Amino acid sequence: MINTIGDLKKIINKMDDDFKIEIRVRQKLSEAEIVKSLYPYPFHTDYTTLEFDDIGYSDKVLCLGCEIK
Repeated sequence: MINTIGDLKKIINKMDDDFKIEIRVRQKLSEAEIVKSLYPYPFHTDYTTLEFDDIGYSDKVLCLGCEIK
């Protein structure tokens, strides 16, 4: 889990600058929903690419503004 900028830096420190950012939005499924699914994976995942339109900070919280398309 990434909770701080330090956590993020540890992960991306050695990555090339040309990597794109992809966000996976996951929703945990109930046992009933898992039984109905084609394969027993406990999350429903939506893939999206984001365009950040605002980056700021407040009280030591990084704020990334984006619109999901």
